[in-house]
Amino acid sequence: MDEDGEKRVRTKRSCSPESSEKRSGDEVDWVRDLPESLLFHVLLNLPTKDVVKSSVLSSKWRNLWRYAPGLDLDCRDFKEFNAVVSFIERFLSFNRESCLNKFKLRSYCDVDEETENDIRRWINTIVKQKVQYLDLTWSAVEIPPILYMCESLVSLKLCGVILPNLEFVSLPSLKAIVLEWVLFANDLALEMLISSCLVLESLTLCKSPIDNVKVLRVSSQSLLSFNYYGPKYKGLYDKDLVVEIDAPKLENLKLSHQVTASFIIKNSSSLVKADINIEFNFGLGKKFDPKDLPKRKMIRNFLARISSVKNLIIAPCTLEVIYDYSRCEPLPLFRNLSFLSVDFYDDIWEILPFFLESCPNLNSLVVESTSYPKERTSILSRPRRLLSSLEYVKIESSLDMMELKLVSYFLENSPVLKKVTLCLNDCSRKESVILRELLTIPRRSSSCQVVVL
Repeated sequence: MDEDGEKRVRTKRSCSPESSEKRSGDEVDWVRDLPESLLFHVLLNLPTKDVVKSSVLSSKWRNLWRYAPGLDLDCRDFKEFNAVVSFIERFLSFNRESCLNKFKLRSYCDVDEETENDIRRWINTIVKQKVQYLDLTWSAVEIPPILYMCESLVSLKLCGVILPNLEFVSLPSLKAIVLEWVLFANDLALEMLISSCLVLESLTLCKSPIDNVKVLRVSSQSLLSFNYYGPKYKGLYDKDLVVEIDAPKLENLKLSHQVTASFIIKNSSSLVKADINIEFNFGLGKKFDPKDLPKRKMIRNFLARISSVKNLIIAPCTLEVIYDYSRCEPLPLFRNLSFLSVDFYDDIWEILPFFLESCPNLNSLVVESTSYPKERTSILSRPRRLLSSLEYVKIESSLDMMELKLVSYFLENSPVLKKVTLCLNDCSRKESVILRELLTIPRRSSSCQVVVL
């Protein structure tokens, strides 16, 4: 055996029970000897109840939870609310002289005057400790004004709380805001919070139907991403709601609310991606009225503002409104649109070609449908324009014979089409029939590949 071979053997033989015992000891030493900065980083990313449990791992860790740079508590983990108060008071007292990275607290308890005082005191303390990330879930708790003068705050998430009238806001470091079911004193309270955050980049708003906001204004010179979700159920509260967006640097936009009456976008020159699930309050039995000129103008302006996007996800209810509108006025051209995703219900998938005619540079299309369409029109049988740029199509559906016409439409009208992917839902018995039909469909692109999954 050569010298190198002997070295390899010796290396393998070193993995003996003795070395295993040593390795096990080394692992214990590794836990004990972790640098304090790394320990705090690990603890910061754990719920506080797990941080406390970690104290049994090493004598060095026994009291480490007290000095962790963050708190992450769910009050449901405590049997009594007094225990919650006591724990938070102790934790904040241990960290009184140090900076606090994160304060996350979730409670679903009733609020009384004493609880309000506790929360106000805690917020005063964490602001003084220069908290960077605040996540508070607590129903009907009014946030004290001092929070809106926290110069260290980078991320703010509030759920169920009350936002009072704000006389002054100074949040120079705040980059991300998430507001879920927050109650506002009035329209101005929300507007002032958003517009006063001069470096705000991300805003997510899950609207409550009773939040006292009738005109929701999002005005920001720095905002890059805005996600808006209305209440999941349809009611009477938001039937006249107006959402107004003035954010010249906005790149990503998501709108989801069927009963909002009006969406106004004042500046969209930077918009790249949009996810649109709105119907301008045409639900609840209402239909598009071509004689309603103000509504037509609003839809015209909205479509013009989002027409610069490159990536678009559009809901079936929105597409149906667009189709009804297109029977009165021409649609704007979506010249930059390269990716489109549409999720269909009922039988409205047949109106898709009308929208595709406004997308001259579309490259990829995803179509999802979980329904069984009914033949109601002959839209697909009309002469259509060629889809001169479309290369990839993906269809996720049960795919009956009616939807097969849509596949035919793509194959027959797409000269540069490279691939059509059909993801069938529980259609194993239909597969052979569909495959036979696909083989008979003429393809304008000789290089097009059809894949059935």
